[in-house]
Amino acid sequence: MSKIKKSLLSVVILIGVVLGALVVSGTLGWGTATGDQLGPEMVYPTPLPIADFTLTDQKNQPFTFSSTKGKVVLMTFLFTHCDDVCPYSAIKMRQAVKELGERGESVELVAISTDPERDSVEALAAYSREFGLFDRWHFVTGSMDQMQKLYKELKIAVIKTELEELEETAISAGKREIPLPVQGASDSPVNGLSEAQIADGSRIAQKYSGGYDIAHSAPFWVIDTEGRLRSSLDVSATPAQIAAAIKKYW
Repeated sequence: MSKIKKSLLSVVILIGVVLGALVVSGTLGWGTATGDQLGPEMVYPTPLPIADFTLTDQKNQPFTFSSTKGKVVLMTFLFTHCDDVCPYSAIKMRQAVKELGERGESVELVAISTDPERDSVEALAAYSREFGLFDRWHFVTGSMDQMQKLYKELKIAVIKTELEELEETAISAGKREIPLPVQGASDSPVNGLSEAQIADGSRIAQKYSGGYDIAHSAPFWVIDTEGRLRSSLDVSATPAQIAAAIKKYW
């Protein structure tokens, strides 16, 4: 990998980590909401209700959030052209419910697109099949107006970044000798995944990535049976940690 590409990846990861940290801390995620920090997990002492919404999933079917009432929901935010965090987040969701055994089958998986401009129903369907999640999750999208309204309501940061801007940022950082982040074992989006799973995520990323990038908040949200946000885990959370968080709200 060239120095420029490494720098670009580092910048993208930096943006994602910063946004993710802001969500977990409450700065972007839910206003002044605070909670107990347990490793990569933030547990909110006061459950935060999520307003109902209706979007379209990978099967071209309407998905209404209120339809999940009575089930625990694991929710995240990603897009199909992502080449760093998103593929591994999808694998972690799939693996987390597997670790829960038969009971995990009752957990609803919801992925909200952060790139409605490119994430058509067809794109969501193809991407879902790559992960073996076509019949398992709801990967949802909508019009730009619908999605921007939802991001605002959920307090999720979504920033479209042209490739040229990322290149300028990486080059500028290099010239000024600003140290770019290095992924470690405990703060990496691949933390807790096997070599085979990492390779699979990388393969899918290479297949679908390209064009402009989207810097966005990327937490794993655990939502209780009443449709209330109870905890938020950052991208470094392992499938086992995500599964443990889900168990608290059965």
